[in-house]
Amino acid sequence: MKNQIISIFIVLAALMMSSCEDLLDVNTDPLVATSANANLLFPEVLVNLSNNRTVEVSLGSGTIAQHYEGAFGVFGDAALGVVSTFTSGNTWANHYTTGLKNLVLVEREAAMAEPQNNNVIAQSKILQGFIFYNLTTLWEDIPFSEALGDVNEPVSDSQESVLRGIAAMMDEAVGLLDKSDGAPVVDAGDLLYNGDINNWERFANSLKLKCLMLLSNKDASVGSQIDALMSQPLITAIESEAEFKYYDSPGDYNPIWNTLNNFAGGANPEWIMGSTTLQEILEASNDPRLSTYYDESDEAEKVGTGEFAPGATPGSFGEFADHSIVSFNIIRPDAPDRYITSAEIVLMQAEAVARGLASGGMTRADELYREGLNLSMAYYAGKPGQIDPVEIEGYIASLPALSSLAADEAIQAIQLQIYITMFLRTPEAWTQWRRTKVPDLVLPRGSSLGDIMRRWPYPPDEKGANPNTPADKPLDTPMWFEN
Repeated sequence: MKNQIISIFIVLAALMMSSCEDLLDVNTDPLVATSANANLLFPEVLVNLSNNRTVEVSLGSGTIAQHYEGAFGVFGDAALGVVSTFTSGNTWANHYTTGLKNLVLVEREAAMAEPQNNNVIAQSKILQGFIFYNLTTLWEDIPFSEALGDVNEPVSDSQESVLRGIAAMMDEAVGLLDKSDGAPVVDAGDLLYNGDINNWERFANSLKLKCLMLLSNKDASVGSQIDALMSQPLITAIESEAEFKYYDSPGDYNPIWNTLNNFAGGANPEWIMGSTTLQEILEASNDPRLSTYYDESDEAEKVGTGEFAPGATPGSFGEFADHSIVSFNIIRPDAPDRYITSAEIVLMQAEAVARGLASGGMTRADELYREGLNLSMAYYAGKPGQIDPVEIEGYIASLPALSSLAADEAIQAIQLQIYITMFLRTPEAWTQWRRTKVPDLVLPRGSSLGDIMRRWPYPPDEKGANPNTPADKPLDTPMWFEN
């Protein structure tokens, strides 16, 4: 992370020097960059993206999935239909300006090289696709086809077009990847994979799978593409996961933990168990992740007993000591921002097979289901919240074979595990709930909406600057990809 901070200072210094040199050239805008060094701009994109994701996006929408209830309301309480204009505006600007515009500069520079730097172009495209995925799952229709050019007032594309476009972009990126020795690559600035092209290929294919799973709700014909992906390199091992790392050292902390460090002395008076829904699911099956995800109540008579206090009523923080809190196993200084995990991808493969979108039958779906569960729990090996391998084995063995369940029950069992494994990975847990509607969530008390929130409002600044910005829909209007 220190290298990340240093890289940002280098970028700022380089931009300042360039601006000073061109200041007297009246035919050149000194504030517009025309070239880019990928190893300088990639850290800026990734640092800003993950800082925004871990704090503003997660705390602004994380309670919707009812994994936790938060007292820290500066970003609004989206579960109640309230998103601060600061959060929506900053997220939009961060993704489009700091993220996509810088990546376009990287891509253009690589395209003009002799010979063309195909790996750099591919890495840029994959990261662009991930940013577009984040944007469309927050706002639905967004600028996509006109977002990366010089159009001042881009039109918004339908969510279907965006998702299909991201999938096509990933195909293009994979086709560009050059695995030959000595091929240029973003390496020092690659804070995800340090230039490992094989892992970038897995990232691209896994992002495509996630897009296709959203599309499959409306178009079962994408099953042929999903089936083809099953034999391609995907993120199916913990060591290949796409995650942005933070470290246990000042200046390098995970922003969520740093919020507690700065304003609560390192304690957690902010995030408690978000509802009884997840608690009851975990307790009903003796799921060992309960004690990884949450700590016991602060009530003296329950500390050390292994008992967990009831979750909060959604939409109501309540008395802190009455509820179990989100554990520092999860909220910790070095907790990474997990972009795509092996557990979610393997569980999505299991779901695709169980739904007949990919070949293999229920026996194969069951194998993938259990492997996904193992990955979800084994991820914590050597970390806070580590789960005893014997417990993992016993828990997985206790679950009924998918073939013993009705088809819809088997699919729901897989979808439930996707929801569980995405704990505190918001708003991705929210996205997958919108896709599957598993489990049943409770409308938060005091909500201004008639249903669970489905989308963010467009930022006021964007609506004022771009007349092509879509009109806001009611925030509980389902997104296009939902059933």
